[in-house]
Amino acid sequence: MKNAFGNLVSFILSCLCLLMPAMLSAAEEGGRASGSFKTTGSAMEVKDAYAFYGTPSLGGKGKVIVVAVSNQGFVKEALDLYWDRRNALERYFKDEKTGIVYFEFGPDGSYRGLSYYFGPNDGCGYCADPLVQSTVILQGGRLTGKLNFPKGADGHRWFDISLNVPVSDDDHGKPQGPGGGEPGKAYLAYHRALSGWDKRALRSLLSEERRSVWDKAEAEGKGNSFLSFLKQGHPREVKVNAAYVKGDKALLLIEGKGETGEVRGEAHFSREQGAWRFDEETLSPVNK
Repeated sequence: MKNAFGNLVSFILSCLCLLMPAMLSAAEEGGRASGSFKTTGSAMEVKDAYAFYGTPSLGGKGKVIVVAVSNQGFVKEALDLYWDRRNALERYFKDEKTGIVYFEFGPDGSYRGLSYYFGPNDGCGYCADPLVQSTVILQGGRLTGKLNFPKGADGHRWFDISLNVPVSDDDHGKPQGPGGGEPGKAYLAYHRALSGWDKRALRSLLSEERRSVWDKAEAEGKGNSFLSFLKQGHPREVKVNAAYVKGDKALLLIEGKGETGEVRGEAHFSREQGAWRFDEETLSPVNK
């Protein structure tokens, strides 16, 4: 049986839809990949793929193309909003019913390796199996072709996957200059209101969707707990390093100092009625 804290967290997470409702309603999309990925302990029928530029798993300079394949559909437009797309996939998309395998390609479309984690003793941090057969090519901004790794090649996994997936670019919009411009000012105002528990100011700084979640929490007598959830993990000190605006969406790169040390991540704002309003933030500890 869940305790009171567990019930509260479940309530808030259900209201927020894990802060990414568009991504989680991805069943409407699919078809950019097909096939199967199997291991000695799991089997995943591949429904869709999402491709983006990332950093090499084994370190080094330059970019690689990362293709995430899953048994669920992706919402490309939602994922494209993120700076760290792999982190967004792990936090907001993957769950006990949704698997992800990451395939890595060179910038020319040449296959390099894969990584996945389905559970204890059922994963690979990075495997560059030389027997993987790839006909995948990069042409016109799309990766098309097949990946095949026959059963028995290494005894741990085998797969046969077809790809026809566009590669998302890294254009997050117009840079806003030092401090993040107007979106940066809005984030700092949000930080002050949240840190000072200024409900009136905070309400004016939340997006319509976030205010509706707050209203629902208030109606159930959990308004303060919702604010505590927003404040959980939010740093005591913050700095906006950069901001980008595309249409009515703003992406901010932020860092700060919290209860457990330095954190770094991103925040997202929507422009509503001419003002920038907070949607979400994703922060992670800085590993030194």
